[in-house]
Amino acid sequence: MQPLHFEPVRAHGLMAHHHLPGDRTVVTRHWPGLFRTWPEGEGPTPFSEYAVNNNNAEEVAVYAGLVWRLTEGLTRYAIPAYCRYDAERLLAQEPVLVDWEYEVDAEQLTATSRDKGFVPGRSARRLGPGPRDGGAAHDPHAGLFRLVTPRDLVGLLHAVLVDASAEITVFAVEPGQDRHTDLVGALRGAKRPDLADVIAGRELFVDLTIGSDVGNHDSIMVASHADVGPRLAGLASDYRRRVTAYEDRADSLSDTAAFLRAMPSLTGVGLDAR
Repeated sequence: MQPLHFEPVRAHGLMAHHHLPGDRTVVTRHWPGLFRTWPEGEGPTPFSEYAVNNNNAEEVAVYAGLVWRLTEGLTRYAIPAYCRYDAERLLAQEPVLVDWEYEVDAEQLTATSRDKGFVPGRSARRLGPGPRDGGAAHDPHAGLFRLVTPRDLVGLLHAVLVDASAEITVFAVEPGQDRHTDLVGALRGAKRPDLADVIAGRELFVDLTIGSDVGNHDSIMVASHADVGPRLAGLASDYRRRVTAYEDRADSLSDTAAFLRAMPSLTGVGLDAR
């Protein structure tokens, strides 16, 4: 295993912490079943339940669990970069349209070179259902979705894991309509948002980027006005224990059902948790 490790950086008027594994992965001893064919119609699969496959493997489930546990007690909203229409279909949810989304450059390796900040939002939209649709049109809006359970986060992962890299930005804000209104207002308009103004107090900004193709790299960025370093260190220590226990039993998981039963112990979260 390669433990989660967060480097603190002062950025955007906030304290940011970056997990930058490069070519390494949190889980290094995988379940052998990930490299076999899953018959269609056999029921739940690692991908359907946790967005895990033989390229973006169990580390994706660890990332999702970390994001969910870290943002506990706050109301979660998220933008799936570039993939609003797929996310709308998969979550069966109509998002709030916003003008700005966050961007991390998955080809870069350092906190400063990866972090591009807010950029104009856009979403890929197919021009038609068939192969002669002429490609994708770009709608100049991103979509802000409410995340109610970890299944919603997995649904967004399904939407974005279609390209060389995938990115989801989570805004974990204080409960209440006022903060939702403030968040939407901050992400709309001609002026590029200032991250320090988008979140307040103990609220959190989390960017999860997953590299799929060679030369693209995973990262987690956590930013807040408060220093969440000690909390991240505690979660990293807990995942070190969870990953070690999982790797010790990975070879003995007999089938997909056994793999899925092992996932809550690895992630620290049930799929229907709130």
